[in-house]
Amino acid sequence: MRIADAVIEFLYKNGVRHSFGVPTSQASGFTDGLHDYDIEYVVVKNEAAATFSAGRYADKTRDLSVCFLGGCVGVNNGMNGIGDAYRNKLPVIIISSYVKKDVMGKNALQELVSTDVTKSITKYSKTILDKDEVMNEVKKAVEIALTPPHGPVHISIPTDIQLSPFNGTIPDRIDREKLFPQFDDNSLNKAVDLINESSSGVIMVGRGSRGLSNDIKELSIKLGWPIITTPNAKAIINTDFKNNLGNFGWCTTEGAANYIDKTDYECLLVLGSSLGQMSTRVYKDTLMKGSKVIHIDWDKSEFNKIFNVDIPVLYDLRSAVKIINERTYIKNNKFIKPVANTPYVNNHTGLSMRLFMEKIVDIVPKNTCFVQDMGENMNFALKYMPIKDTMDYQISLNYASMGTAVAGAMGSYLAEPNRPHVVIVGDGAFFMNGMEVLTAKEYNLPIMYFVVNNSMFSLVEHGANLLYGRSPKGACRFKRFSITAMMKSMGIESMEIDRLEQIDDLKDIITNLKQPFVVDLICDGSEMCIDTDRLKTMKTK
Repeated sequence: MRIADAVIEFLYKNGVRHSFGVPTSQASGFTDGLHDYDIEYVVVKNEAAATFSAGRYADKTRDLSVCFLGGCVGVNNGMNGIGDAYRNKLPVIIISSYVKKDVMGKNALQELVSTDVTKSITKYSKTILDKDEVMNEVKKAVEIALTPPHGPVHISIPTDIQLSPFNGTIPDRIDREKLFPQFDDNSLNKAVDLINESSSGVIMVGRGSRGLSNDIKELSIKLGWPIITTPNAKAIINTDFKNNLGNFGWCTTEGAANYIDKTDYECLLVLGSSLGQMSTRVYKDTLMKGSKVIHIDWDKSEFNKIFNVDIPVLYDLRSAVKIINERTYIKNNKFIKPVANTPYVNNHTGLSMRLFMEKIVDIVPKNTCFVQDMGENMNFALKYMPIKDTMDYQISLNYASMGTAVAGAMGSYLAEPNRPHVVIVGDGAFFMNGMEVLTAKEYNLPIMYFVVNNSMFSLVEHGANLLYGRSPKGACRFKRFSITAMMKSMGIESMEIDRLEQIDDLKDIITNLKQPFVVDLICDGSEMCIDTDRLKTMKTK
């Protein structure tokens, strides 16, 4: 057995069944070793798609995800996905190659110490030069990735070490619960007491609450407290839940914004949110003002970073919400849900993105997962898309890299292959990483891609026009290309849509989808949806 084989077997013991990357001669020990294990190696078109997909996979499974990348160029190409995993605290393992030891420092082909490049966006990054330390270091790296708060790690192993004989013992599967920190029972008890003492409150749901939908809704009903969801947590509470005020933060729903600004409440219960710019309407303090704040998270570095809170609680959310549900009293609060947004007004030409977002949820299967890319189309989705109870919605708004969804949806699908997946992406982001639809075709992944084809970077164009009265010179508009024709030339089914009524024709297609399908959504970009809170902070006085 080679060292590369031992590493793969250890990963297999820890539940890894899919990996992502681009094969190189430097990493040949791993790519050859994968033949002998039931771990699918998804070969993408660019390493960025490997790291984005690994991140989406880890986000869905809440567990380990793996990339095998070439050193130097491969790792650098994958930097955006590593940064995305770091900002979203996802347990992604990046195992890269390095040149042979006997040519190090001699201007070898693709020689670069990638661990120096990745240290600032990983929890741990190391080049292993001693073959006897490989297994200990890989085990250490996996433990670090899985220790709350989760995050990416990077291990670089030279080619000759990968192929060296392994003479040690492969460790057993890592016990995830033993990696949990000592949680703060005293602070949780204080939080329970404060909730019981408070007659009114609001529950703020962040991305750390993924998987806790029913428990949080049960708590909301018990207390009679409404819920706001951060953009990264949009699907955790379905839009039509009777106590859900909707998206709060970036492109907040009007109902949520008005309620928070105009209502006095005694307690704010924050569940798994960093309370960053995108979740607080650019750090607007009306969310906190006049109320006692409980902040529950398993990352203590998030406490009091931006707002001072009364009771910070270091705890696993799943356990904490269960305890709060068991120990809080039923309250007789009566909550009347406000209208989320003002009615649609046709103040533009062409197909309406707002109406598309409101309609598409009725066309796709009821358990669809939407994977959202960056751009103005995400603004429309966050503000207007009504997520149903059995649906899911993935977005990475903290790192906010264009191309994250079109490149990463494969990982999301492989984590949940029984759930239909729909990508929503603008043409600008599609041109960055859109060739990954070929990867989806090669692996028979039935993902539907809606490409908003408006031949412009509309978020930048509209924001600049509102700020400066003009857009960046020659920067935001480009020639319109037929994405349908592009896809058909590659053997990928595609359909062009320029009227809302045509979307009805997709219902049977997506229900019976066997291969990727691209919808070329023709818009003219005249309809705007801008985050006005951020715009106000950017204007000079």
